[in-house]
Amino acid sequence: MEKNKTSQDSLKIFNRRSFIISSIGLIIGLIISIRLFSLQILNNSFYKKKSIDNKVSIKATPPIRGDIFDNEKNLVAANSSLYEFVVFKNLNKFYLKEVNQLNSLIDLNLNIPNISKQLQSFNSYSPFILSRANWDQIVKFEKNKFLFTSIKIIESKKRYYPYKNLSQIIGYLGKSSDNSELYPKGIFHLEKTFDDHLQGKPGKIFNEVNSRGKIIREISIEEPVKGKSLDLTINLNLQNFAQSLLPSSNRGSIVVLNKFDGSILSMNSNPTYDAQLFEDRNNDAINSFFKDPEKPLLNRAFNGFYPPGSVFKPIPALLALNKNILNENTEIICNGFTSLADRNYYCWKKGGHGRVNLKKAIKESCDCYFYELAKKINIDDLSDLATSLGLNFTYNIGLSNAQKGLIPNKKWKKAYLDQGWYQGETLISCIGQGYNLTSPLQLANLYSALLNGGKFPYPRLVKDEPIKYLGDELNPNHQRAILNALKAAVQEPSGTAYKLNIENPNFVKIGGKTGTSQVIRIKEEDREDDLYKTKDTEERFKDHSVFVGYAPIEDPKYIASVIIENGGSGSAVAAPIAHKVLNFAYQENV
Repeated sequence: MEKNKTSQDSLKIFNRRSFIISSIGLIIGLIISIRLFSLQILNNSFYKKKSIDNKVSIKATPPIRGDIFDNEKNLVAANSSLYEFVVFKNLNKFYLKEVNQLNSLIDLNLNIPNISKQLQSFNSYSPFILSRANWDQIVKFEKNKFLFTSIKIIESKKRYYPYKNLSQIIGYLGKSSDNSELYPKGIFHLEKTFDDHLQGKPGKIFNEVNSRGKIIREISIEEPVKGKSLDLTINLNLQNFAQSLLPSSNRGSIVVLNKFDGSILSMNSNPTYDAQLFEDRNNDAINSFFKDPEKPLLNRAFNGFYPPGSVFKPIPALLALNKNILNENTEIICNGFTSLADRNYYCWKKGGHGRVNLKKAIKESCDCYFYELAKKINIDDLSDLATSLGLNFTYNIGLSNAQKGLIPNKKWKKAYLDQGWYQGETLISCIGQGYNLTSPLQLANLYSALLNGGKFPYPRLVKDEPIKYLGDELNPNHQRAILNALKAAVQEPSGTAYKLNIENPNFVKIGGKTGTSQVIRIKEEDREDDLYKTKDTEERFKDHSVFVGYAPIEDPKYIASVIIENGGSGSAVAAPIAHKVLNFAYQENV
């Protein structure tokens, strides 16, 4: 009986333990089942992707940058093949020895310590770029190819700039300063402004790799997407022709505008630089550009600012008409100078122009006429009118470092010089001297405003950009008076640019205005004896030569603005260049 009871107790204990063990097993099985369900059903796609990633290597290939064309679909920036020396660490454990050997054989001037440091953590199965390879280097390498097992030559793409004289418009590519960008990007001018438009999208190469990263086979290729193209308003033939006219001995610039839509047909600057040298990584040449005192990187047509000289004179004349200070027949007597307080202000023509009205004042560029006019106008009104006509304004046309120049007023002088405004400064301002600073592009826009009746198209370099307008409408009678005077300056005897008709009688007839922009003030004693005309003047102190003209004269379409730094007389230097450029544009119907 006792024994039977013990047996029953043991059985109960066994059953209890079996139940507990079975329950635990059931719970564990349930957990495992839930986990398996999660792995295989719920998160199947996630873990499948992880599995693929563990055996597939994805290598990005560079995007193909969009092309840039002129207004006749001539290619002005594209892509071309380049070749590079690369090293594969997995092909030879003595790869660094081969790198040194290559450097000695071909004289690549490699930074071996830096390369060695970078290679330590670099993927053994990926190509590490050592240097670009030119044709001579490729030939020499091929002759000694048997010496190298880890070093190869691979083909890649680079930007190609076929026209040097467009470098200051198109710009160039480069890497970001912090190397955060995987591929080169635009860092200057149009290449920078339209980088997103031109960039394109990288491609992908899918390779199967082993656990050590070695490529077993190529699975698939996703081709890179080429960036969008960019069509410019620039006409390549006109651009090349205009560049050929800029004197090599002088810094200077040319801008040609279409009056009707603001298209910039040509924009030239001298000296210029070759953007291809940036793409070719010619560091010596690049460093020389930045150090050159002639500043070849400066687009003088856009960012060169100078006193405009007499091409500015239509503005005070227009202001005087607007304010009823005079009419086109009002005359003054020019004896060669005007006095204000205890100072004399001289006309460029010793002895004076005699009786002068508005037409003659602009036609013969009489300074005294504008001195007398200036005594009756307010500098703030002059600044406001000049700004509405396109000066003192920042033009964002896609080029880097846009600036506004300067047409001064009382507020500006007080803010920047902490001085009041003097009437004598208004006299100097009215002949385009003093604090006035304008660019060739701004002067072209000024004459576009005059020709278009005040409202003029915003200048543009890209064809697809919409046409928009600036400025305020002019009084038609006042506009006519100014344009008659500008026509006379070129087409009538005694006009400052009349000799253009004698030199090139078969050229298109033009209107316009000459300017001689003083760099330094002429001393009164020199002026009295006429010594300033015969004195040897240091080159950098010689006057700038300025001319703004338009053609054809009866129905103008083209406007040309020319400045030759330290070139002297506007009629002798800048005007003939502008006439040739306008004639080319007209004859070629660009």
